[in-house]
Amino acid sequence: MKLLKKTIVYYFIFAALLFGAAVPLFYIALRSVVVSNADEKLRSVKTRIMPRLLDAAAGRENGTMDYSDYSIIYRRIPAASGEDSLYSIAVTGTQPGERVPGRAFSSHFVINQVWYSLEINTSMADKMALIKRIVWVLSGLLFVLLAGLLLINNTLSRKIWRPFYLTLERLGGYRVDQPDLLTLPVAPVKEFNDLNQAIAGLTQRDRQAFNAQKEFAENASHEMQSPLAVFQSKLELLMQTRPLNEEQTQLITDLATASKRMSRLNKILILLTRIENNQFLEKETLSVSQMLDKLLEQYAFQVEREAITVTINRAEDLLIYMNKTLLEILLGNLLSNAIRHNHPGGRILVTVSEHNVEIQNTGREMPLEKDKLFRRFQKESGDASSIGLGLEIVQKICRLNHFEIHYAYHDSLHSFRISFP
Repeated sequence: MKLLKKTIVYYFIFAALLFGAAVPLFYIALRSVVVSNADEKLRSVKTRIMPRLLDAAAGRENGTMDYSDYSIIYRRIPAASGEDSLYSIAVTGTQPGERVPGRAFSSHFVINQVWYSLEINTSMADKMALIKRIVWVLSGLLFVLLAGLLLINNTLSRKIWRPFYLTLERLGGYRVDQPDLLTLPVAPVKEFNDLNQAIAGLTQRDRQAFNAQKEFAENASHEMQSPLAVFQSKLELLMQTRPLNEEQTQLITDLATASKRMSRLNKILILLTRIENNQFLEKETLSVSQMLDKLLEQYAFQVEREAITVTINRAEDLLIYMNKTLLEILLGNLLSNAIRHNHPGGRILVTVSEHNVEIQNTGREMPLEKDKLFRRFQKESGDASSIGLGLEIVQKICRLNHFEIHYAYHDSLHSFRISFP
């Protein structure tokens, strides 16, 4: 959830709770005031009508009186019991059979040592109707007020946070390998300006580090390849000199092999450095099936030489958005391992599905050690041409692109499966 929406949700929840609590509380408070006022008037009515009540009740056991909007009922009783009390009742309304809320006041008085009970009641219908109208008006005003506050907050928040989203947009389109510098707008909010300055400084340092690492990799590749190439060419010239005895020939051959191995190791280590520094930034949508076909054509000679049977199962083509060079290295290393660690007349099974590529091959009749499989310079064969970095490169590429690689051994087949998101 976006920060702006999350903020508005909290405002909405608070407004809903406030609205839900304020209206009932206001109704209770207003009703309490109206009822209290009505009770005071009921008490005052007793005081005002007492002279008339004494005259009317003299010599009579029961009777009624009308006084303004009040109904007065008195009855003779044996003796006074209890104290004055106020309570709610239902009284007759303006329509036949209608009953409306009312309030009643119960009291006592004495005439010539004769006790009478007194009940004064009045209708509260008009007052309750007025309370309901007031509550509805207040509810409407509160709703409009809260809706207006949410709308204003939403509009204001979008305007305030606009520089932040603009910074995110430009930061998302920034690439450290491109010559264009990251330019961020000046925001009217100090905190956003501070953020932009921090981001600008960070991207500048990243660019400097990226250029330094790139320059180092290029220089290291060039400076190390040159003497290695000279060394190898001199060894080849030395091998052509005569006379050479068998021991000298063997020594020169070993040196040439070591030179080639050093050259290959140098290239692979520089490749690892470039992968770890994420220097393969150019990406495109690639077909895994087409890449596999291309690689199998390159390895056709080794496959025929070892009489290896290659089977490809394609449920459907798999399209991946990534760097083309890295995809070629990723699949190439797995196929190369499947060929190198196979046995003559063996099998390679390649399966392409919706989200996975699985390469299976025959080979050593026992599973590989998973905890050492992707470690640097770990080799599972005695092949002198193997550097022991192929699977580490595969793992680095998978981590860089958020792929998952799994190894399994079943049915005498070593299986490497890559799961693409």
